[in-house]
Formats: sequence, structure tokens, C-alpha cells
Amino acid sequence: MSEDGLYEALRGYWHPVAYASELNGGGPLAVTLLDEPLVLARIDGEVSAFRDICVHRGTALSLGSVSEEGLRCGYHGWTYNGEGRCTKIPARPDLKIPSRARLISYRAAEHLGLIWVCLSGDPVYPLPENPYFDDESIRLIEVEPYDWRCALPRRIENYVDFGHFAWVHDGVLGDSAHPEVPDHSIGRHRNELRFEHPHMAEPPDSGKNKSLEIDGAVEVKLDYRLFMPNTILLDQYIESVDQRYLLFFSVCPTGRRTCRCFTVMGRDYAFDEATDAEMLDFNELVIGQDLAFVESQRPEELPVDLSAELQIAGVDRVAIEYRRWLREIARGADSARQAALQ
Repeated sequence: MSEDGLYEALRGYWHPVAYASELNGGGPLAVTLLDEPLVLARIDGEVSAFRDICVHRGTALSLGSVSEEGLRCGYHGWTYNGEGRCTKIPARPDLKIPSRARLISYRAAEHLGLIWVCLSGDPVYPLPENPYFDDESIRLIEVEPYDWRCALPRRIENYVDFGHFAWVHDGVLGDSAHPEVPDHSIGRHRNELRFEHPHMAEPPDSGKNKSLEIDGAVEVKLDYRLFMPNTILLDQYIESVDQRYLLFFSVCPTGRRTCRCFTVMGRDYAFDEATDAEMLDFNELVIGQDLAFVESQRPEELPVDLSAELQIAGVDRVAIEYRRWLREIARGADSARQAALQ
């Protein structure tokens, strides 16, 4: 069992590769998942994902176009349907098309405003959930996707690391004068880890709190759902005003040591565009503060061996449980499915 095993095992899981809105024009759209160049296309209203290589001369299909006929290669006009089968060779329209003229296709799904792809067989776990996605009382904002030079697990672990709030985000999400991490519960529920940060006090003038009518510190309770291995739903409840702020965060492993991050922000207050801008600026500030620290971590890949880095009981509880579950994933699909039953 090793980081190599984990990286290979990730092929059997759903991963986000693009916002659905990026395919509003039908595509084609070039994306990368686990070092595999892919092309996305919306054909006959359905999203398809293929290896980004035309079977004729090996050119990138993402340089082509999508029409009513399907995905057309820009080099010689070969056209493919939603299943990846070649349906047209313009240079010889009467030719019986060889059965080998078929693209390598992958399972794809449009879900919660994102395009998801699984590279190997039936996905081990179902797609993540977001019960607020279709809630008309919640205003949602897509954050521009961004790329980091770090492995998927490093990025996820950073997102749920309570101990760094007081230092990296001093005066924004935490307070270096009060760096203590409170006791918190954590447990497995099917394909997710559920945990909470029972109490956090945030500055009232930080970006996402400016629109709240609160004097003094903003007292919040954070509830997390970490859908293994790559997605987090953060529900931040502000009890004093009975309002909430939401983050749906999902990470695509573009390579072993690179990732692309997707974030959908939500709130049930201040539906104006000025607040949208404040929220986006706030999010950019926070990820900018994290970036240098996470990209500096060595080794770049999160160690599967729990003893490779020091763990502090209580403080690092979420990281420990996340790493334990990654070990199960690295052992294979059967082990990962069994982990979801615990």
C-alpha cells in the first residue's frame, strides 16, 4: 500500500472536471483528470467524456466542434456520436465505417452544477450531495476554478484543518490570541465523514460577514460533510440571526501533484450583486493566504503511512480519520466499500 496505490485507486471514483456552465455552448472542452487528457461535449443534450484523441490521426478532439451530428474532429471532419462511435468520414461518405472507429469513452454525469467523470468502471461511491442546491431561498455563486500545485488529499486536508485558522487566517477566520482547537465529534456515514467545529468567532467586518446586522464578533457553528475522497459541504450557521453561509467545495486531481478546485458559495441573506462581489473577494483572500503554505508541503503527496507525519490527538482528529479512509481506498474498491459500512 503506497501513494502509487492511492493514485491508481482514484480512477474508480467520481471527480469534478468542469462547471456545467462551461458546456452551455455544447463544447468541446478540454480537461485533465489523473493525468488523462479528456474532451467533454454535450451531444443530444447529454454530457459525454472521451479521451482527447481522434482515432484517425491522434489529434486533439478538443480542437474540433460540436454540431447536431455530434463531436467533429477539426483535422479531417470525422464525427462521433455521444457513445463515441464514428458516424461520418467526410472524405469517403459512402465508406462502411470500421468498427474500430470508436473513441475511448468514460462515465460522465452532470450533477450539482458540475461535470463529473469516473475513469474506471462503476464508481465505488455515489455522487456527493448538496441539499441546498435547488433551494430557492439560497443564493449560489460559482467561483472561478483555480489550479494549485499540490495533490488532491493535501488540498482537502487544508480545507478542514481547524488548527491553521488562527495563524494563516488571523483576523479573517481566526484569532492568533486564541489558537486552541475545541473538542469536536467526527464519524463515518456511508461514503462521507461528518464532523463539526462547535464554536468559532469571526470578525464582523470580514468579507462574508459585512452584510450581517451583527455588532461584535460573529458567532458561528460549522458542520462539515466530507464526501470521500474529494468533496466538502460546509454549512456555517449563524444562530443569532438564524442565517447560514454555505460552501460546496470539490477538487479534481489533474495529476499526482496538481489539482483544480471548484467552489459554489451560498447564502440565505443579502441577495444583491454588491454582496456577491464581497463574497468572491473574501474567498480569494482566504485561498490566497493558504496557497503558499500548501504548495510548500513536502512530500507533495499526502503520505498514506499515518506515522510519516506527527499527529496531535484531538487537534488533528479530522486529518487522522481522513487519512485512515484514504488507506482503505488505496487497498482497493472492496476495502473502500467496506469502509463506507462502518
